[in-house]
Amino acid sequence: MNISRLLTSTVELDKVMELITNSLIIIYKAELGFVGLREGDKIRIAQAKGDHGDLLIGKEWPMVQPLIENVFSKVEPSFLSIDELMTLPGLSDVELDSKNKIMVYPLWTSLGAVGLLGIVFSPDSMDDSDTRNLQIYANFAAIALANAKLVSRLEKEAETDFLTGFFNKRAIRNILVNELERTIRYGIPLTVIFLDIDNFKTYNDTFGHVAGDVVLQKTADIIKNSIRTVDIAGRFGGEEFVIILPGTKEEGAVAVAERIRKSIETYPFPHRKVTVSLGIALAKNSHSVDSLLEEADQALYQAKRQGKNRFYLDPP
Repeated sequence: MNISRLLTSTVELDKVMELITNSLIIIYKAELGFVGLREGDKIRIAQAKGDHGDLLIGKEWPMVQPLIENVFSKVEPSFLSIDELMTLPGLSDVELDSKNKIMVYPLWTSLGAVGLLGIVFSPDSMDDSDTRNLQIYANFAAIALANAKLVSRLEKEAETDFLTGFFNKRAIRNILVNELERTIRYGIPLTVIFLDIDNFKTYNDTFGHVAGDVVLQKTADIIKNSIRTVDIAGRFGGEEFVIILPGTKEEGAVAVAERIRKSIETYPFPHRKVTVSLGIALAKNSHSVDSLLEEADQALYQAKRQGKNRFYLDPP
């Protein structure tokens, strides 16, 4: 079980998961061991060994599913019955002994929740010492998985946000340099929209960081589905997003802002309604990247002052 050697290794992610699940079967005599990786707003079972493991691979469970949400509401393992496990979607074809028990470990790292580790075992096969050792093992597994995922995504993450897949602040600023230059040189219209999720801190504090992450991810999805392929979206930090609309004048920008605002307001988020405020800035020849972003930020501030759940554009 020399999983510690993987902590700085560039070994492929699937080999890390295979080592983890094989160790669960061999060392802890598990009936079934499985690893679920977090992919956006869901958990996907990426590796499973043991009884019916082949049937478990590929199953997907939403992060907001009550059982999964409860697992990630704490850092210690959850002990489940087979009946409880079967409440997860897609398990009707998996048959497990009803006398068995399940331990599910949420895998937390500095990157956040990266996945979960599950072990199905008979009640008399593990004692307290085994349980303590397995907790230590799960902590190593979380770090190994996080590092393997990080290595495979380093190049992409240099310009993208880990949670949403959008461009990050650094990339957005670089893109704006080029777009603003085209506006100044060729007179091509350019609009920037700042978007902020209203009362997001309260939502996060009330329902937890996993629920907050789901809101961020779904907001990103709605933005992506509300803009053209030539438009550019990014996460500027926290709950704030930036949308760059090349070739778009005031009327088009207002239509995009309202479409996004209304789509988010009417989307059935799990815990309560979510709204956003948006600020619109039209690029001028006198703008620098900083001054254009500042103008959009000030417009967003005005939308907040006027009551939130709205957009604001300075009158021409």
